[in-house]
Amino acid sequence: MKKMQRIALIGGTHGNELSGIYLVKKWLAQQTLKQWDTLDITARIVNPRACEQSVRYIETDLNREFGVGLDDMDKTGYEALLAKKINIEFGPKGNSPYEFLIDLHNTTSNMGACLMLQRKNSFTVLLGGYVKHRMPHANIYFQDNVPEEKQNFLLTVAQQGVTVEVGPQPNSVLQQETLGLMEEMTKHILDFVELCNSGTALEIPDEYDAFQYSENLHLPVNENGQREGLVSSLVDQKDFQPIEPGQVVMETFAGEKITWQGDYTAYPLFINEAAYHTSHSAMTLSRKVLMSCRNYK
Repeated sequence: MKKMQRIALIGGTHGNELSGIYLVKKWLAQQTLKQWDTLDITARIVNPRACEQSVRYIETDLNREFGVGLDDMDKTGYEALLAKKINIEFGPKGNSPYEFLIDLHNTTSNMGACLMLQRKNSFTVLLGGYVKHRMPHANIYFQDNVPEEKQNFLLTVAQQGVTVEVGPQPNSVLQQETLGLMEEMTKHILDFVELCNSGTALEIPDEYDAFQYSENLHLPVNENGQREGLVSSLVDQKDFQPIEPGQVVMETFAGEKITWQGDYTAYPLFINEAAYHTSHSAMTLSRKVLMSCRNYK
């Protein structure tokens, strides 16, 4: 694998997700990044105004501003301009000198410690195995099959990027357990990069369970776009637990049961995520996959 030297550690992409914000602050204050003295790590809180106001964003979601409109000079909103500034500092996208970017996030969903991987290659497959081996309770989630036009996340600025997504944690709240999980996973990620660079033999299982994005489910709405139902208590807060075809997943306010109509066993995540209320998203669905590391070692 190609050595990775320049690394970006990003907190505050969303200003009300406090674990990433405070992990960056903590590590900068305590000079923790010196633990990986062979790596050139730049740590940033990238949306300071949103962080000051403890809101997800000021005008538009910063983590959706890194798509095809990134070079559109007519886009002049606060986050749109901020994305251009970030792209100058850490990019440009498609030709970035940063080999790796770690974006730190919280979710209100009960996802535990989740490593989200945008690509499926030797680096990400082995990274997933390394983290899973050291954090058996962690969930490894691949979304490399998300359509290219939707790959508009901040992490896409660098040559490779991952998201550390930890929950459940309410917006604008900081919890010790959630911060601890984020810190543990991020340390494992940086350890992995340093070990790979040094050529040290990695202790990684031959295979491990992971999840692969499949589709999204939305809440029922009427012709005026108003919600007419909610996520069923049978699945709420049960992220990464299996849902079988025919199982109840939502219920209308009139009491009608809505079942999962797919033809495979699904594993939901981002169930009832607060940040997705405007899109009426109920949950994202994934399939469980067995990842083999044998061909990448």
